Amino acid sequence: MQIGEKSRARLLLVENDSWDAGLIHEALDELEERPHENLLGRSVELFHAETLEEAVVSTSKHTYDLILLDLATGGSTGLHPFLRLRDLAPSTPFVILTVREEEALALTAMREGAAGYLLKEDLDCLPLARTLRAALERQQALLAREEMPGVDDLTGLTSRAGFLYLGETVRRLANRWSKSARLSIVTLTGYGRMEDVFGAQARDMALIETGEMIRELFPDADLLARTGSEQFAVLSLGPPPSPEPLQARTVRWVENRIGRQSATPPLEYEAEELLLDGGDDSLADLLRVPPRHAFAMQK
Repeated sequence: MQIGEKSRARLLLVENDSWDAGLIHEALDELEERPHENLLGRSVELFHAETLEEAVVSTSKHTYDLILLDLATGGSTGLHPFLRLRDLAPSTPFVILTVREEEALALTAMREGAAGYLLKEDLDCLPLARTLRAALERQQALLAREEMPGVDDLTGLTSRAGFLYLGETVRRLANRWSKSARLSIVTLTGYGRMEDVFGAQARDMALIETGEMIRELFPDADLLARTGSEQFAVLSLGPPPSPEPLQARTVRWVENRIGRQSATPPLEYEAEELLLDGGDDSLADLLRVPPRHAFAMQK
């Protein structure tokens, strides 16, 4: 592979098994021999560290676009190699190399911030390309989120513009990973008259409390946003956090938070959950669809 092109992604491979490292080299070389297919999205400049200490030194001195890490490098156990390198390169996406017997550990690493994982049993050209490209695209989306004015000042959730931009990226990744994606929409009804009856402060507090509810109901969601003056949206990959319907979970949250007694102003909600199946409707179109399931809870 040629070295030094500015457009190339800098990839650090941390792997002490010469056979597996050789497979990575061969797979990347094969990808470069098929540029017309654009499987990776960009070409790769590969660097290799055979030990964790070599990786620590290299990561301390240089910046990489992606780190491909075997957690067993250097005889380490658990997440120690990932956590140590992550502290040195917190903005760099990590892809974990593992065997099927250690897949649960790779999933734990993803909960700690890793961008993905690849089973060594699947170490081939196409699986490697899909995994690396998804991690690079995910990182680009995260960087774009940091650079764009995409945060709602009142609730701290992603803004509508940020949700529409990042959400389409999340949908593409869901299709590539063959994962189900769910769009959950919660609307604070009565918002328009709330200020007239109870004042602007009560209206803002209702929105802030709704934002807190969204965070608690969807702790592992991929994207949380306030997408309208009274509308909140959540985009999630994988199975739902609970088999209980969203409206029931929201009712229970309000009951636990403020009790069953009536008070003012009322917190009234309409809720909808949609399974995204790769159709042509954009997220903007889906957000305009009125919810079919409604529920109300007095505060």
